[in-house]
Amino acid sequence: MSNIKLQARLRNRVGKKGRAFLDFKNIPAVIYGPKSKNRNLEIGRAEFNRALEISGQSSLVDVYIGEENPVKAIINDVARDPLSGNVIHADFYELDMNKKLKIDVELNFIGESPAVKEKGAELIKNLDRIEVECLPKDLVPEIDVDISSLQEIGDHIFTKDIILPTGLEFVTHPGLAVASVEEIKEEIIMEPQAAVAGQTSEDKKKDEDGDGVEQNKVKTDEDKNKGKE
Repeated sequence: MSNIKLQARLRNRVGKKGRAFLDFKNIPAVIYGPKSKNRNLEIGRAEFNRALEISGQSSLVDVYIGEENPVKAIINDVARDPLSGNVIHADFYELDMNKKLKIDVELNFIGESPAVKEKGAELIKNLDRIEVECLPKDLVPEIDVDISSLQEIGDHIFTKDIILPTGLEFVTHPGLAVASVEEIKEEIIMEPQAAVAGQTSEDKKKDEDGDGVEQNKVKTDEDKNKGKE
């Protein structure tokens, strides 16, 4: 897969004033890494959204800063506005191409489960991403999980059953359940209890308020006992 290319510009204004200076067409960002100092950037919103959609947060991105040679990085973190959902800040992590890294990669469930299709079972997805280790050149945006192996109700797919792309190694425990198929349990809805024969709505209200027949009966019994004493 070819790297995503993204054009950025150095941003001199930082903090709240710097963010306010940017118009809606651009977003503030920062790039950093183990061998480089932090640099504040601004990036076109449309270009960034397109790169994020294609690459996710586990693929290489070539970040071009001005006229410099591209920096190999990943989109390490994205902040969004809680109301609109629009990206308001992005972090890029510059990679050492000769050093392995650990990263979470999204799972992409493919195929069709016979247990779901033919036996009416329910597909349960226990994990939506797993952690792997690899060199930056081997990064992928997602890992496929074929659910066609789920033949019978109760079948599971474990981490160890996933076929990893070349160059990737598991960090997530191999014995974790990734997906399973289970029998759909019908929800039992209890019917309301029938009203006591001869009980009026007024009597029912008295019982609920604690002023009805049962309370009067207790008082009567107490009175009888007091009389015997």
